[in-house]
Amino acid sequence: MVPGDLGTKGGIRTDLKGRALRDDDSVIEGLYAAGNVSSPVMGHTYPGPGGTIGPAMTWGYLAALDIAGKK
Repeated sequence: MVPGDLGTKGGIRTDLKGRALRDDDSVIEGLYAAGNVSSPVMGHTYPGPGGTIGPAMTWGYLAALDIAGKK
């Protein structure tokens, strides 16, 4: 891992399982988003380098649980 200043201030909105949402909040079946491609939990701010690693790991884990059919 190399430190860098990389983050997003927008992206694909998701539900609490990491499933991608349409503008009307309906789920796009089979599409998940985590990390820098999804809307950040920090809103339209970026705290600094590494600030997206924790949310990426968390949403990736939650998406994997949903894909595997676990609660």
